[in-house]
Order: sequence, then structure tokens, then C-alpha cells
Amino acid sequence: MRAALIACGLFWTASTAPATPVSAAEATPPQVIKLERFRKALWTVSVTVNGKTGRFFLDTGGGRTLLETEFAKGVDCRFWGRTTGFNMFGEPGSGPRCDQAAIASGQVALTSADVGVIDWGDRWGADRKPDGLLSLDAFDGKVITLDQAAATLTLETDESLARRVATATEVPLRLARECSGACLTVFMGVPTKAGMAWLTLDSGAGGVSLIAKDYAELFGLRPERQEQRLVYEVAPGIVADSPVVVADMIMDGNLGQPFLSRHVVTLDLAHARAWIASSNGARRP
Repeated sequence: MRAALIACGLFWTASTAPATPVSAAEATPPQVIKLERFRKALWTVSVTVNGKTGRFFLDTGGGRTLLETEFAKGVDCRFWGRTTGFNMFGEPGSGPRCDQAAIASGQVALTSADVGVIDWGDRWGADRKPDGLLSLDAFDGKVITLDQAAATLTLETDESLARRVATATEVPLRLARECSGACLTVFMGVPTKAGMAWLTLDSGAGGVSLIAKDYAELFGLRPERQEQRLVYEVAPGIVADSPVVVADMIMDGNLGQPFLSRHVVTLDLAHARAWIASSNGARRP
């Protein structure tokens, strides 16, 4: 389990290719970033920041793109000031920022962002620690599709988006901007009998989803029991079937890899829209 960073976040080799055959009328094909498996259920992406390339942990719930402290030393970037935010459990974190760093993955230019730094400590144990954390701020203003069965993250065009969503289910979406507006996190609206709950879509949560105690009963869970299983229709025909931890949180909850790995998720980060489709390669977590 991880503490997703909503606010500032002190918290893989990429290639471009058409996702589907491109018609003559489609002058610019969608760009595709290849994901590389990291541990059992996570992903890394090749990322270049101001000319320096490393392997970054992909975290759609991270809020802000961060450079590991040693990697940051070799980046031509002036870190200054302090940005402060809170993770999903209300724990604060602060760190300096580098303004409008140029970010790319292979030949795919991403959105320039104010990047921060992160000290992983012993989080990854014996595994090689990632050189940083790639979050949704690096895709601000774009339309992206995460398809883990295909191990791809696609930057959609108008034409490819129309094809993509033709068979998908649109769901409510909110964009949250913390870190003095520099961070970007998405919240999916999930109907309950009491009203709409808003859950982050969090690729950095590898083994479980999380639901706040205040919302547990609305999802058929017991507030006093920590580890349970969530089986809930989050949208018409879209079911979350996931190990879940009920916890004290400053947000409603999240949908982690047990959900995301079984679905294709398209996010319009310019207009706050989202679509979800079941993945052909889905496996039960």
C-alpha cells in the first residue's frame, strides 16, 4: 500500500507508434508511450527532464512529477523556494521546485511542469529505485489513455479519441490542483445511495484500493475492519472488484491497480472528462 500524493508529492524505454491504423484524413497519429513492468503490479516509463534521461515510476495519483535526489543533481534546473502539500492520510510534505522543466518520453514531448524532488529512502528495498515519479501534471491539457493490458499510455488525437470512446462508458471527473496550482490529480465520481463519492484513479497503489472510514458502509464495507474486499458497480457495467483497505483519510478513497489493471482508462485533462472500458486482457486481482 502507498500513500498517494495529492498535493505536492514529496513525494519507464518509450517509443512512438500509431495505436491503430491511421486514415488519410488523420494527419497526426496518436503517440504511444510503452510502459515497462516494475515489480508485480506497477509500471515505469523512460523520462527525459531538461535533457537528462531516467526511468520514472508512473503514478497517476502522485499529483506532481518529482526527481529522485541523486538524479536531480545532474539536471540543468534551478531548484528554489518551497512547495507544501498533503498525502491522502493528511501527512504534510514540502520541498523546492524547478520551474517549467521540459519533460519528454522518448520522442513524445509532454507538458512542461514545475518539478520537485523526492528522497525514496528505503521504500523500494533491494529493487533498483526509480529516478523519479511521473505524474499527471506532465500530461496537463492532453488526452491520454492508460491500457495496461497493452502496456501503453497513448496521447490521443481528436480522431483517435472519437474511436476510443465510442465503446467506452463516460464517468464523472474532477481535476484537483494543489501545490499552488502546480499539481494535477483526477477524481472519478462514483454514485452511492447518499450521493457522489470522489475516488482518485491511482496507478501507484499496487495491491489494493482504499476507502475512507466515513464512506465504508456506502460501499458495503465495515468501518471497523481494515482489510476487506470491495465489489461495487462504480459506473453502469463497470465493477470494481478489489482488495481494499478501510482507513482514516482526508479524501473519499482511491481506485488502485486492482481496478485500473482490468480497465482501459481515458482522461481528458483539458476538459475534465473520462471514459472507462473493460480490458480484454483483464485478470482478476
